Amino acid sequence: MAKTQLDFTASADLLEAYGIPILGKMVTDPQQAVQVARDLGYPVVLKAISEKIIHKTDAQVVFLNLKTEEAVKNALDRLMENVKQAGAGLPDGILVQKMADPGFELLVGAKQDPGFGPVTMVGHGGRFVELWADVQPGIGILTETDVEEMLSQTMAGTVLNGFRGPALDKPAVIRLAINVSRFMADHPEINELDLNPVIVYEQGYAIVDCRLIADDPITVPSGTDLSEEKMKSLKAVFSPRSVAIVGASRPGTMGGIILKNCLGIPTVYPINPKLKTVQGLTCYPDFDALPEAPDLGVFAVNAEATVESFERFCKAGGRGAIIFSDGFAEIGRKDLEERLLELSIQYDVAYIGPNCMGVIDNFSKVNTLFIPEHRTSVIRGSSGIGIISQSGGVGLELMEMMEADNLDLGMWVSCGNASSVGVAEILAHMGNDPRIKVIAIYMEGFDNGLKLMQVGKTVSAKKPVLVIKGGTGGGAAATLSHTASLAGSHEAFKACCRQAGFYLVEELTEDPKVLVNILSMLSSQPAAGGNRVAVVSVGGGAGILLADRVTEECMELAEFAPETRKALQDLMADNIKTARPEDKATIVAGIGSNPLDLFGNCDDDRLLAALRIIADDPNTDIILTAIYLQVPYLSEYLPERLIDLQRDLKKPLIVSPRGFSKHVARSRAYLYSKKFHTYTVPMIKPMSIAIKVWCDYGRSFIPEE
Repeated sequence: MAKTQLDFTASADLLEAYGIPILGKMVTDPQQAVQVARDLGYPVVLKAISEKIIHKTDAQVVFLNLKTEEAVKNALDRLMENVKQAGAGLPDGILVQKMADPGFELLVGAKQDPGFGPVTMVGHGGRFVELWADVQPGIGILTETDVEEMLSQTMAGTVLNGFRGPALDKPAVIRLAINVSRFMADHPEINELDLNPVIVYEQGYAIVDCRLIADDPITVPSGTDLSEEKMKSLKAVFSPRSVAIVGASRPGTMGGIILKNCLGIPTVYPINPKLKTVQGLTCYPDFDALPEAPDLGVFAVNAEATVESFERFCKAGGRGAIIFSDGFAEIGRKDLEERLLELSIQYDVAYIGPNCMGVIDNFSKVNTLFIPEHRTSVIRGSSGIGIISQSGGVGLELMEMMEADNLDLGMWVSCGNASSVGVAEILAHMGNDPRIKVIAIYMEGFDNGLKLMQVGKTVSAKKPVLVIKGGTGGGAAATLSHTASLAGSHEAFKACCRQAGFYLVEELTEDPKVLVNILSMLSSQPAAGGNRVAVVSVGGGAGILLADRVTEECMELAEFAPETRKALQDLMADNIKTARPEDKATIVAGIGSNPLDLFGNCDDDRLLAALRIIADDPNTDIILTAIYLQVPYLSEYLPERLIDLQRDLKKPLIVSPRGFSKHVARSRAYLYSKKFHTYTVPMIKPMSIAIKVWCDYGRSFIPEE
């Protein structure tokens, strides 16, 4: 069916059953409008109701504060004419309302999202709702906590709290949003809902306009479907005792590269009917010839052969699979992928892929990557970091950046088409593994947003989940309501991340390095107890720039305690040379502010002593230091001394070497070799997110030795 706007009376009746009262009465005849206005009592408001007119004020079909019958009649004549001028012909009806008292105008709206179901929005309303774009969405049937969080992220919420005026009836607004979410959950045939404006007062509110759009009901996938069998099968993918590689071959081929990379698994069975041996191993013609059913099947043959071989693997008792092969749904062969899924369900054998780049688990030594080692960066050391990527290329880039920074890796997964196992299932697996401390996800799309959100809530209760989302741009389709124009799929995804407890990284995402730097800080630094940052520089310019960015990212510049300022002044006093003693006293008195410049003649001892003094400052949570290693008084041994210093500190020390000379590069390389991580850009945004994670979880994520 085509989208259809319900008439006012039908809309009001539906909403009234959910405790959502709409002001006014709709009539179809101007004479009736005159009588209704007389019954309501003046002043009144007249509005044209038309499916073809979204912005009533722009079309001049709203007439306010009509105080007499004559004013009503004149307004009706102009209303009918303006409806025609707007190209709507005759109005569907005329809404007559008692003139509401002025108040704060809010929008409460909702829409049905194909990935999440009902999405309710609340925020700044009125005529300029799209211009303000000050709304936040929430998914499903909302709770008081959900709506409180939504409002806290809007300017409208600040007004409700009493910004430059009395506090307004926020509890009533919260109840209204909850009732709207309940209504939408019970009415999947209502595709869009607008209550705009909702005029909020110190006590209560008045809903002076509503719009309900009906359409074919949206079928939303059910929530969590993590069967015990599927999760057991997935565990076999990450921790197999044996693996069979279909398409195993000689070095230089995809099958040969995969075979070589899989040699860390205890038992490896190459399968290729054309070969007797390969890379020193006995090669088998098919699964029937194997001495046992393998835990893991890896498939690197064409799509048709993969389907046939996967069925044999399932019948032989295989437990889990990774399917590299392309040529499935991504090129239109949905029939082949549907057959894979049928077999997976029939035999309880989960698979990752097809069209993926594989899995790395450094705890079990699984590495099914098909990229040769000399063309990429292989991380062999295990850590508490888990990576999930829907893009093989972005996943590979993240891993290479981590290797360049000498970061270890726990698990890495390229999802591919994800027809059997998607992000939600892999997230649940990593969430259940206590060895994984932090999870990072690159996402482009999903077919079951509710599953992702529900799994995410469970996992994020135990460990942080960082997310970068690709595919957030693009044009918006035509809509029939304010809500639909504001509540796109990405807005719903942001609500999913907020309600699931994910950390959504939305800036600097053209370079995945932003994600790597967050992971680096979390996995190498002690936890910060707050967001008070001390900025220390050798050379003042860098310190000023960093201090500016710190405050721009809503962190605080630490105000040093008096004893800290005194210790810093004593440290610096002997290094100040002036002609007049009074000049020296003035300069010393100014030392101890934040950012702190240690001057261009700074040596190792002064820098390290200043960092130790600030580390003991009770008003500082994290130290950020910009160092020009090029200055002559800083020695070649400073990197070693910084490493010793960091071992003693209980607060994060974020070091930013400035410049790109060979000396700086050598110093950074040495520090990286000792797992002392340094940062250039992006640095402040990752630091702000890391601080939020530390504060939310109240603990460090440094791997246990």
